[in-house]
This record gives sequence, C-alpha cells and structure tokens, in this order.
Amino acid sequence: MPQEALSTSAVSAVLWGLAGLLGLGLAVLVGWLARNRAAVGPVEVFVRRRGAIRVVLLVAYIAAAAGVLLGTSELPRVPLALDLALGFALLALSPGFQDSKFGAHGVQRGWHARRFAELEEWRLTGDHLRWKLFGQWVASDLPADRHAGARAKLVAVAADRESRFSH
Repeated sequence: MPQEALSTSAVSAVLWGLAGLLGLGLAVLVGWLARNRAAVGPVEVFVRRRGAIRVVLLVAYIAAAAGVLLGTSELPRVPLALDLALGFALLALSPGFQDSKFGAHGVQRGWHARRFAELEEWRLTGDHLRWKLFGQWVASDLPADRHAGARAKLVAVAADRESRFSH
C-alpha cells in the first residue's frame, strides 16, 4: 500500500473518529439542555450575556470552516464537513456561562439549573433572584416588578430556605 494512501486512510479514520466524539458530545449536550429545560419550566425571563461575542465567535467559526473546506483538497471532504458542522452545533447550542433564566419551576445560570424546591438558599434583591449553587451565591436576572410573583412561587416550595438577608 502506498504511503500516501495509508496517510489518507489514517486521516479519514481520525476525522470519522472525531465526528463520533463530537456526535457523542452533542448528544450529551442535548440531554443536559433537556434536563435544564425540565428544571426551569417555561422561561419567563431570559438574559444572554455577551451576545455580540457569541455572534463574532460563530461567524469566525463559519469563516474558518469555509476556509478549511475550500482550501484543503487532500483531506476527505465528508468527514471534515461533518466535524465542522457538529462543532458548530456544539458552539451554537451551548449556554453561555453568564446566561440567566428564570422560569415557572426554577432558575438557571450558565450550565446549571435548579428547581425552586432544590435551591439551597435564595433571596430577592435588586433586579435579581440570588441563589446558592454549590455553596456560592449566583444571580438570575429578575426585574423588581416580578419579585412578588417569584416570592409566592419560592415561598410555596422553599420558604425555609429564604436567606435572612432578603429584606
């Protein structure tokens, strides 16, 4: 077998293997997002931080992917295009670390969501619902005019976990 053929088949195998890993990562991400969606419920307030940076990142990714696909003739096109598409899907679907959701049943900050009943501790202050995640206070955006409705939901399931510094 010629060395060039071996190299092409090895590169193809690596690209297909990478596609499998990216596909697995995408499946895990979709499951994680579904779990978070179930915990939060219908979203009432959603704030995506750093949206401009996200758009620039995705556009740069598309430009780089187009450059790779158009400029590389010796790489197998199908697995390469699949890798690039799966990578784009992972970037586009992933929540930002500062993204904030307040829903009918719970809250989310970045990758982590909790039902109201699962909150370690909570308090309403300013334009936020602050809650503990792994022992650290985080904040989900919640305009002050929505605090009364949020307080009713929280007190119904976690009254004993309201922070004594709430008022």
